[in-house]
Amino acid sequence: MKFGKQIQSQQTPGWGSYYVDYKGLKKIINSLAKGRPADAALLAAGIRPPRPETEEPLHPDAAPLINTASVGGGGDGTLLQAHKAAFFFKLERELEKINTFYYQREATLKVRLRTLIDKRKLLQASLSDSQGKVKGLSRDSSSYGALYEGFRNFERDLGRLQAYVEMNATAFRKILKKWDKACRRQADHFGQRRKCPTIGPRAFSG
Repeated sequence: MKFGKQIQSQQTPGWGSYYVDYKGLKKIINSLAKGRPADAALLAAGIRPPRPETEEPLHPDAAPLINTASVGGGGDGTLLQAHKAAFFFKLERELEKINTFYYQREATLKVRLRTLIDKRKLLQASLSDSQGKVKGLSRDSSSYGALYEGFRNFERDLGRLQAYVEMNATAFRKILKKWDKACRRQADHFGQRRKCPTIGPRAFSG
């Protein structure tokens, strides 16, 4: 299974919009091979580009990303720089989105864990005798069952967040590898042997 389909099939239900837009980033890379910087700018701004046979003007929302006039007169090197600007603009926005969602979920899990620990302490205190010894608690009791279920749900949701981190980290590694490959291929075509710019994913570093 291709990774683009894998990331969609393995998403946590309800979290789909918070995963990296792997398909969108891949489309920007593909537009490099087609020599269509206007498409790259539109895709980076989250706008679907027009069909190749149409001559619709560049959407104003994408204008700050790329100066298409300079692309037309600046040669192949400028074309590569235009795609670089669009790709990394989109990449940074995806990174910000993922980090924001991750830290929000992490904060929620921390609160839940503290609450569960406090409930466990209260339950233990209610079962202590005058000498501080804790009495046995039946697994059939409602108090034990509720606390056990709470920890089980916490463990499940923590696992989901860990899977979210791993899937997005893999997506960043793969899309950066694709960018580097496409960029080098295009640079060789243009006769530009200098190293293509890349960045490493900084998500989930806190």
